[in-house]
Amino acid sequence: MNKKIIGNAISAYFWLWALLLLPSKKENINNPFVKKHAKTALFIHFLMFLNYLVFIIFSFLSWVFLFWFSLNHIIASIIFIWLFGWLLYGVNKASSWNDFSISDISNMTKADKIIEIKSSNLNEQWVLTIILSLVPFIWFYIKAKFSNHKSKIIENNTKLNLIITLIISWLFVFWYENVWLLFWLFYLIFIWFYSILLITKQSLISINLDKIPTFNEIYIYFLTIISYLKNYFFSKKFLWFKEVLENTKNFIKQKNEEQKNYLLSLKDSKFNINISYIPYLNLICLFWLNSKNKFHIINWIILTILSILFVVLKLNNLQIFLVFLIFFGIWYAKIIEYKFPFLFDIYEIFAFIFWKIFFTWKKAIKMQKEVQEVSFKIEELNTK
Repeated sequence: MNKKIIGNAISAYFWLWALLLLPSKKENINNPFVKKHAKTALFIHFLMFLNYLVFIIFSFLSWVFLFWFSLNHIIASIIFIWLFGWLLYGVNKASSWNDFSISDISNMTKADKIIEIKSSNLNEQWVLTIILSLVPFIWFYIKAKFSNHKSKIIENNTKLNLIITLIISWLFVFWYENVWLLFWLFYLIFIWFYSILLITKQSLISINLDKIPTFNEIYIYFLTIISYLKNYFFSKKFLWFKEVLENTKNFIKQKNEEQKNYLLSLKDSKFNINISYIPYLNLICLFWLNSKNKFHIINWIILTILSILFVVLKLNNLQIFLVFLIFFGIWYAKIIEYKFPFLFDIYEIFAFIFWKIFFTWKKAIKMQKEVQEVSFKIEELNTK
């Protein structure tokens, strides 16, 4: 073991990686062992800088407090301690003449199970399709167009796209201007890097996001939890969660099939369904409420109501989230029984309460008129 080479590799973890990565004629510096440790140290220090930039400089989540400590300081401290542990681990590896690369960090944190780079043999159409699946909002069209292909790559790319876009939108709404711009910059760099890698080397970045549920899956799990607890407290027979989950899926499937058959029995609508997802302009669609696109029209009613509420409550920044709902509606336009998860249920509850109150009030007025008629007739007989 060369002690000078080991010393140089160790020094990389003490902010000297920049000097060690520069071209040098010295054998003790221009050494694969030193270069590998210097790259690893650079990666860890970059993550430290990013942590400091987001949570300390930009004070992200500083308004949230936990036991008198702001959340940004708590998260920054945890991440810093974790990264500092990696630095010490790298020093230990270097001192014992063992390699320590970025891929080792990936393997130890099990990140290699999430992100995998593999070779591909895709034609030009699929290369463009995969790249576009990462572009915000365009992925809605890609998802709808290639829904029958059941491609895991497109499914995971569109899911990643949605998550990143939602995070950036959320940061924008709460005026974390520097942070959302930083996220946006990193995401654009990622798309550019992904595109270059795919076009020039036919290397495909496979991102495994199967464990992250979709909105529809979250909706099913929510209904399952309610049924599970209801069964636990009010039923004599206990059902396992998996059994309740399967029952919920079958119930929703059957209900959707019944609603689909009901909608198909209605008349056709004489307008482009995509118009119904443009708030306010879609008022003309009310004339075709009792048509095959009834649920889609109710979806846009929800959109318009939410938009009005945001204006009244002076929360216009939240209008950006309606864009996601608009694209979701357009995405599922061919599925006539599609309903916004959660929002459609809330609409049905309020609609039920409204019609209950309306018919009760109407019935009360009718009864009042009948009482007045009887009173009038009795008084008329008494006078005679």
